[in-house]
Amino acid sequence: MNDHNPNYSLLVDLIADAIRCARIAKEVVFNVVVPQLPPQRRGIAKGIQKRLEGDQYISEIFVRELTSLMDLLRREIATGSDQCWMSDEHDVNGGHHVTHLDDRAFALSNAAAHLADLRNAIHDALDFAKAGRLADELVDC
Repeated sequence: MNDHNPNYSLLVDLIADAIRCARIAKEVVFNVVVPQLPPQRRGIAKGIQKRLEGDQYISEIFVRELTSLMDLLRREIATGSDQCWMSDEHDVNGGHHVTHLDDRAFALSNAAAHLADLRNAIHDALDFAKAGRLADELVDC
């Protein structure tokens, strides 16, 4: 795709959204994730942080690394969460599960949501670019 293609501006918008998410994720990784993880589990978070400081994050490889970090965060969040059953005061047979997070798990949970936003934004940009390349190939046939 080139700048004469009408889809070019949409791709630029998708990349701009990924850059916005990356800016937020960079702060979250630096201020929340790295300090909350034990020193022996900080390696992948520091690698993500380093990639976010440059312009090397709109790639499938980075998405896989980000997914690995999010999996690590899910396990860390699970260690700080507790589920219980909350009965319904109006129905003796009713109720629902409630999840309580400690402060660390709550902070990591919010961080994981920001990282998911970044992953989704990068996916959107990569998928749109791939679709454009495939469409160009089909038109050229």
